[in-house]
Amino acid sequence: MTHAHNADHLLDITLRELTTDPVHLQPMASSFIDQWVRALGSGHLVLDDISDELEQLKAALASGKSLLIAESLHSLAKLTRKSLDQADEEMGGKLKELAATLDTISTGLGRKSK
Repeated sequence: MTHAHNADHLLDITLRELTTDPVHLQPMASSFIDQWVRALGSGHLVLDDISDELEQLKAALASGKSLLIAESLHSLAKLTRKSLDQADEEMGGKLKELAATLDTISTGLGRKSK
């Protein structure tokens, strides 16, 4: 599988899992985040920022503090929206859905929407 195909497949899985029941992902979140970091690779500023924020999310999940998790998810939503410029139409639609889902979950965890 190519790098782009891996990321696209992982994006499909992520969207499906987050929109179905994000709570059941928590036990395997660290492994899931590591898969994303590997799929994103390195060397692209926005993707590096997303990888860094995924590591922050992993730490927030380990802390168990809902507001830290919510803020990290919101940051990931903003970074996801920032990556739309480089995406084709199909990927752009998936990324918009992912950003909206991350924001919804972050609000559900207690983050105040602004």
